[in-house]
Amino acid sequence: MKKILFFLLSLIILASCGKDEPSANKGKLDPNAMILIRPAAGVRATVSGLTALEIVEQGHEIQFTTRYSDDKYNEERDNTPARGFAASQRDFDIPALKMWGIDVINQDGEYIRDFTHATNVIITNNNGDTIAYVPDKVISDARPLIEAAYADENYDEVYRLFNEAFTFLPYK
Repeated sequence: MKKILFFLLSLIILASCGKDEPSANKGKLDPNAMILIRPAAGVRATVSGLTALEIVEQGHEIQFTTRYSDDKYNEERDNTPARGFAASQRDFDIPALKMWGIDVINQDGEYIRDFTHATNVIITNNNGDTIAYVPDKVISDARPLIEAAYADENYDEVYRLFNEAFTFLPYK
């Protein structure tokens, strides 16, 4: 009797294993992910501009224009949201400013188009003065790649693309 039970249990275990299907590890949604806004390659101090590190130190918030608000398209008017930067959203080693990953993919796994469809993206200091900007072309070039990675449910790639593509320049 014990042998029969052992044999049946073995069959159940083997049946539950199923086939090992090859699948790429696309990463999981990380509601705590941080995405970077880094200085563009070669950003150095200019006569009237700030260094990348000074922008990270002084960056108070990021403002932008978008037709989206929480992923709802608005044909009648542009929205001008802003996101502030807390101390934990500054990386002085890279240097980079950080946004929450949920600004692009929310905690329910939905793609949020607010920032990836934005224009006139600026970084301001405590006085509201513009100290840096993200060129519109940077965003428009990255958007189709990010949307394709999201459609493929490849969240690691979405975060990677965002981290590599979104760069700022000092405002002159």
